[in-house]
Amino acid sequence: MRLSVVNVSNNYLTTFSVVALTVNVVSSARFPSPEWVEAYCRALNESPEYRRAGRGWVWPILFIATDLPEDLRSIYTSNNPGFLLDLYDGECRGYRFFDDALKADAPFIISARFSDWVDIILGKESPVSALIRRKLVLRKGDMAAVLRYASAAIEMVKAAQRVGGVTS
Repeated sequence: MRLSVVNVSNNYLTTFSVVALTVNVVSSARFPSPEWVEAYCRALNESPEYRRAGRGWVWPILFIATDLPEDLRSIYTSNNPGFLLDLYDGECRGYRFFDDALKADAPFIISARFSDWVDIILGKESPVSALIRRKLVLRKGDMAAVLRYASAAIEMVKAAQRVGGVTS
């Protein structure tokens, strides 16, 4: 659902209302479900900060969650769900969800334990420090390229926070 509001007399409040509405609409999906990924791709596209920071990045990324909590293991029996984001020049052009992401491929593959993804999304740890500390594992791709786009990674986390649906 898209909402367009034009209010020349009070731009700040209009912008705030639209953002609050977006957060409420997408927060019902739980990480890492297909619905969450759809909302996440949309949140990235609604972020001017991500669009700016992601300019120049032209490769899809496959994100994999491992070591799921018990309730998610009953849903994703592979214990390795994940999603591919088609990220191109500051835009999420699409996504694909995998019940078993270990069977998928992409130019860049990043995996982490579910609990580490939760810590990153909740802001308890930055994605850059998690990568350096190997809580996030770059299974495939160029580390220098990933680090060059550290500001985009931070904006991606902020978009994930707006989506919500993250519980440990």
